[in-house]
Amino acid sequence: MSFELKIKEIITDNYSGSAALLDKLIKSIQTYINYQEIDRDYLQDSLNSITEHFPHLSVINHFLQQFYNLLEDIQPEIGHNEQAGARIESFLSGYISEWKDNMGQAAERMTRLIKFQHKKILLHSNSSSIHVLFEHLAMHNIFPTIYQTMSAPAFEGKIQANALSELGCKIRLIKEVAVKRFIHETDFAITGAETIFNNGYTNKKGSLLIAHACHETSRPLYVICDSRKRSPIDFIARSGYGSGQEVPPIAPFDKVTESNATEYAPPDFIDNKNVHAYFFEDTWWDMHKKA
Repeated sequence: MSFELKIKEIITDNYSGSAALLDKLIKSIQTYINYQEIDRDYLQDSLNSITEHFPHLSVINHFLQQFYNLLEDIQPEIGHNEQAGARIESFLSGYISEWKDNMGQAAERMTRLIKFQHKKILLHSNSSSIHVLFEHLAMHNIFPTIYQTMSAPAFEGKIQANALSELGCKIRLIKEVAVKRFIHETDFAITGAETIFNNGYTNKKGSLLIAHACHETSRPLYVICDSRKRSPIDFIARSGYGSGQEVPPIAPFDKVTESNATEYAPPDFIDNKNVHAYFFEDTWWDMHKKA
């Protein structure tokens, strides 16, 4: 598949989490440097189309900031394709190596601190962070029962359900609107994240519903992701809301219907008051202690 088609495939991918998208992006760049003369402007313009389409995916932004710095640094080598290509390939290999075990470390930290045996867990969407966590649990012969949302409108929750089912977990697929009915049967919820701000986090559409259900029923909500997703600013500053403005509120729990279950509160921002703990590869944050 050509570089152009690979970029288009990434932009139209509504099913994969940010880490999986980044993996596709890196492979696309490898395809480009192996088969084409390197045109820095063309390459950067193509990659810019991804950040324009996924402006809030911190993992991709983290990678591209470093990659653009590399392109600037090797500008004098552009035109000497073999030399520039070797520099790019070395950077890509180093980046992959640096971050390849981060989610495994986050999963190990989380399983040391949270009891998963015989638990019923609510999950949403399709996240590679969640996949790694449950692969880690399966290695220790721990197979929780999963309540997995279908995650409309793309229904990528089905992909995650199939992956976790193959690991040995018992899966119950539910619609988002059914969360308010099944939350009482679960012990806690886990989500990944797109960006962690100092006052909360953003995640795929429908995550607000999960957070609100947990809050209303006193179920813990845990977040697992890697440190590349941490931002030093708060959501108000990032989103453009003016000083003193509040983030759009979560709809009343008893007012959630099938038609608004994934649409009522864009962007999906979850305030830290609704989060029990964050787990990263290098640390964890107990939000109850911070409160």
